[in-house]
Parts: sequence; structure tokens; C-alpha cells
Amino acid sequence: MNPPGKDELARILEKHGIKGDPVHIATGYINWVYAVGDDVILRVCRSDRDPEDSYTEAVAVPAAVRAGVRTPRLIALDDTFEQVVTIYERAPGEALANLRVDQRELPDLYRQLGREIRKIHENVTHVDDPNGWLDKPYFNDPREQLDEARRELRVELVTYDWIAKWNERLAPAIDAKGETKFVHNDLHAGNTMVLQDPLRLSSVIDWGDACWGDPVLDFERVPIWAAPWAMEAFGEVDEMFVGRVLAHVLGTTLHTARDPEFDPSEQAWHPFPTAFTFNLVRLMRMDLPKEWRRWLPDAPL
Repeated sequence: MNPPGKDELARILEKHGIKGDPVHIATGYINWVYAVGDDVILRVCRSDRDPEDSYTEAVAVPAAVRAGVRTPRLIALDDTFEQVVTIYERAPGEALANLRVDQRELPDLYRQLGREIRKIHENVTHVDDPNGWLDKPYFNDPREQLDEARRELRVELVTYDWIAKWNERLAPAIDAKGETKFVHNDLHAGNTMVLQDPLRLSSVIDWGDACWGDPVLDFERVPIWAAPWAMEAFGEVDEMFVGRVLAHVLGTTLHTARDPEFDPSEQAWHPFPTAFTFNLVRLMRMDLPKEWRRWLPDAPL
């Protein structure tokens, strides 16, 4: 896994008429990321990763920008080099995942994110995608994932039965189908760019998982304790919607716990599985709307 050399980076920038010295700022799960001055982000797909996310972004980002979503403009996708390259305008601010912030500012921030999610779902009605580059929606059914987890993770029967009863409670929501919308599908804190003093949403980034799917997908990786604030601003959320969010989160948590390729050291932003345990405790201690209480698991005693 060798990052591009100085000469290769220079050739990329020269081809696209970009002046400045690239500075490595991050190694993401998919890309090596470089800042070029204050205005440009250069991303080079890692040699050990499939570049399919880059192609997904190439069709998703222009549609989101046209719809008025707060996201940086894609300047170019270039697959003529050894690794696929994407060049973006640089989003102002920092990723929320990398900041220590005043917790009291988070409710309003996540309400801002909820309004942006509504914009994504309602304003993006068409994506030019002749090659089928958009991702495909997925759902890790927590009932199926629990059975696999019991075998592979040696979940003891007491815990298994408790989660199984929770799955029974979630079943009506799991089996319900939501209206298909265009979704970002990866709105964790690492993809949520913010400004500070006061804390406010700058933009959402990284559209490599964008697809047409159930709207609840855009709440799956929002911290579950923050989802009520985001949904409050999103609007028009019924009980089934809330149940499907919890089911998606639980299913993905169980799936990730048994995924041999999941490496927390490379995906520190990823909310599963350890953080979910803490986030669920935090959620259950909150004063929640009644549509949430229906779906939460019972206390064990």
C-alpha cells in the first residue's frame, strides 16, 4: 500500500491546472487525502481499495450540488492515472468526529443536519447515472445477524434471548417498507463538516455509498442518541420510521461485530459496534418522544 509519489501528485495537479503543493492530511478507508492550498482537496484511491466509491461520487455529487445540498463541488474524476483520482472544492471547517465540542450545542447541530437530510431526500429527484454507478441499498436484518453472531461471537443465551425479544418488538418496523428516496447513506460524524463559535453545520461530504433507498438509511450512522433531534427537524416521522432506524442500527452493529475485515484502527469514525453500546445507554436515559419508547428494549429485570 504505497501512496502516490511527489512526481505523480505533481503530474495530476498539472494536468488539471491546479497550482500549489499537496499536503497529506488524512488516509481514509478508501483514499489518500491531500489539501492543495485553502480551496482544493485531492483524493487518490488507495492501491488496496476498489475505486467504485469514486465512481458513485462522480454521479451523486453533481446531483446533490444541483439540488442545493451543502456539499463541496466535484471538480474532476480522473481514471487515467495508476489510481483513480477525485478533485473537490475544499469544505470549510472540520469533521465533527475530530473535534471536542460543547455537548449543549449538539441538539441544534443535529437539527441542522436533519434539515439537510430532508433537502437531500426531497430535492434530489434525478441522478444522471447511465453506467449504474450509484451504490445499492442494503439492510442487515438484525434477526438474521443475531443468529450468526451467536455462532461466531459466542453470545451467551441470556443476552441472545434479550436481543431476540427486542427483535420481536422491532419486527413490524423491520418488515415495513419505506418510500424510496435518494440517500447519502453514510452520515457519520467523520462526514459531517462543522464550523465552530457557534457550532454549526458546514456541509456533508463523501458520497461513495449514495443510492436510492429507504430514507432511514440517512439516520443509521447518526449517533443514535442524536437521531431524535435530527428527526425532529427532518419532520413527518412516524413510529414505523423510528423502528426501522433502530432496526438498521442494531443489524449493522451485529454485522460489523462479526466482520473479519472491520479494522477500528482504520475506521475510527465508525460508530459500530462499541460506541453503539454507549450510545444506546445514553439514548435510553433521554426524555424521548412516545414514538421512540415503543421500540426500545425492555430493561433486563
